[in-house]
Amino acid sequence: MTAIASVEALERVVGARPFGVMMKSLDALDGHCVRLLGVSSFAAVGYVDVSGQARIATAGGPLGFAQVEDATHLRLPLPGPIPLDTAVGCGLLFFIPGLGETLRVNGRATLEGSTLCVTVEEAFAHCAKALLRSAFWKPPVPVAPTPFGSEVPEPLADPGVRGWLSRTPFVVLASWDGQGHADVSPKGDPAGFLRLDGGRLAVADRPGNRRTDTFHNLLEQPRVALLALIPGEARELEVSGVASLSTAPALLASMTVQEKAPKIAMLLEPRAARLRESAAIVAAGLWDGARHVPKEQLPRMADVFIDHVKRSPHRGAAATALRTVASATKGLMGWALDQDYKKGLY
Repeated sequence: MTAIASVEALERVVGARPFGVMMKSLDALDGHCVRLLGVSSFAAVGYVDVSGQARIATAGGPLGFAQVEDATHLRLPLPGPIPLDTAVGCGLLFFIPGLGETLRVNGRATLEGSTLCVTVEEAFAHCAKALLRSAFWKPPVPVAPTPFGSEVPEPLADPGVRGWLSRTPFVVLASWDGQGHADVSPKGDPAGFLRLDGGRLAVADRPGNRRTDTFHNLLEQPRVALLALIPGEARELEVSGVASLSTAPALLASMTVQEKAPKIAMLLEPRAARLRESAAIVAAGLWDGARHVPKEQLPRMADVFIDHVKRSPHRGAAATALRTVASATKGLMGWALDQDYKKGLY
């Protein structure tokens, strides 16, 4: 079997979602989330536009540019209005300059001019592996500019788009389940990790938090948006289309890194691409190392993960047992996390 068309088939390949990982998800912003938002300068925003197309916009500004109103409401300025379909969910991925972990926030959104008003339904910290594999925060290597236009109707046939994708080490994927709940997830590898498979763009799945939200979502409905970022570039590439999953051996073998091939890949069939200047990247000073957040201003991420498990809304005997274990092993969590980041990237 190469195509994956059911949850059962997906979980035979990648395994079921670990209960402990799902318990890191909160239904509101806690103190850790508020603190991370206070030192965030950039976010990717996954939304569906009024034509029904999957989209990703970006937002950025000084640290704390996203304003927290209360535990379930936040506001953030966009560079301009977006054609948002408010009937469908919105997902956000917040970046903290210099930190490997990101903050994922999912919910519903409306617009007030160019301000996105988000009602939070889910929030959780994401592990650092995608940013570590992509060397996202390391000093970028200068390259010759890639020519581009505003929108490309045949993306993979366009030399500018193909050139950009060949240099990309990091992408963000936006997807939705059958009920319209959104998710925005990071993927990263050394530059050139994306593959062209006929008329589709292939993205490898690597070890991470193992939630596989994107994959579960596209089994329910296939629209997906991809944002490709290149460190040092003040531009971004957005690709909209439909996606499927594959375990084709030849494709997976072509994605081998450090002698390890992925177990599964997502195939995105592009419908449109937009290679554009990013006002958000400029406003955030995203690649300016002098604007990285000092470690003393950051929460200890091992504590964040443990505390989120303890505050999870999940109930039952398994949840209670996991909270007990989390409390008992809190002192070891930082060491275990560091070891996983060093040895478990592939």
